[in-house]
Amino acid sequence: MRRLHLVELHEQPWFPAVWRDLVTDFLSFFFRTFRPYVVVAPVLAEALEKSRAEDVVDLCSGAGAPVLSLLPALGALGRSPRRVTLTDLYPNRAAFRAAAAAGGGVVTVLETPVDAADVPVDLVGFRTLFTSFHHFAPPAAREILADARRKGEGIGVFEFTERNLLLWLIPVLMIPLTVAACTPFIRPLTWRRLLWTFVVPMVPLVSAWDGLVSNLRSYTRDELLELADAERSDDYGWHTGRARSLGLSGVTYLVGWPASSKLSRPR
Repeated sequence: MRRLHLVELHEQPWFPAVWRDLVTDFLSFFFRTFRPYVVVAPVLAEALEKSRAEDVVDLCSGAGAPVLSLLPALGALGRSPRRVTLTDLYPNRAAFRAAAAAGGGVVTVLETPVDAADVPVDLVGFRTLFTSFHHFAPPAAREILADARRKGEGIGVFEFTERNLLLWLIPVLMIPLTVAACTPFIRPLTWRRLLWTFVVPMVPLVSAWDGLVSNLRSYTRDELLELADAERSDDYGWHTGRARSLGLSGVTYLVGWPASSKLSRPR
């Protein structure tokens, strides 16, 4: 089926911050608990090696759980980043601060907005986007890749969503029940979390809608390569693939890195 760029509610500027933060809290709990992205640790480790990057700059972080869930696996592969910086256009400041406090000195955060298509030049490191690249229509997606290449930084796009309703329709329909089942274990267990989950079920409903839209928006491997083709050059390389994760589902990825030693960061 063709890609449908429908509206994800929690990414809209007008969407109430309290609901956005509660949705990202649920997503963070899911990624911390089930760790679907751990399967791409070897891919990210290789990309860090090839780009000679010591730091990771995570874009569109939400609460940062996907990239942070990979740190033990990266350490086991001998590619622990020196620093991981969490960023977002709409930062969940409470979640960022909690991640930094639990990060053992590795995790830093930016509480000011960061545009993935125009990352500040002083924010140096391999760029990652987890479950967020599908938010962007092709022109904006190409600009994100172009910004990384222009500024000599590696980039990795990792998507645990797929444009396959035969696979994803039932899991999407189960999202409200999943949110309800997970909520008692999400900390802090505030009255706002209980109100907007169980009394007025905004978090379950928004999570289900956005989950459906995320899959309908997702890029295939061929589409990712087509986006990268505009930025293909002798001094920058691209690779795409798919890794099996959580049963029948998987993670589709696109990674790019500077091929020239002039553009690479020293160890």
